[in-house]
Amino acid sequence: MSTGVTVRVPAKVNVQLAVGAARPDGFHDLANVFLAVGLYDEVTATPSPGGPRVTCAGADAGQVPLDGTNLAARAAVALAERYGRPADVHLH
Repeated sequence: MSTGVTVRVPAKVNVQLAVGAARPDGFHDLANVFLAVGLYDEVTATPSPGGPRVTCAGADAGQVPLDGTNLAARAAVALAERYGRPADVHLH
């Protein structure tokens, strides 16, 4: 069984952002131009029965939702559903 993987997720600065009308799913189509900057987050994904589970550390960790509204957790669930697997993952 895998012990997990850690990746650096680069930050970006939006220099232009156009927001379209709301779609039926509540999201909006976006068109943007962005520049990568020299900052990043480190994200670790490890197996976790009963997941998805999200934890966060750092100066602004209290501002990150740790429930089902977290976009990373939602992406993990969508990916798991797409491939017929449980979303048994811990994201930190």
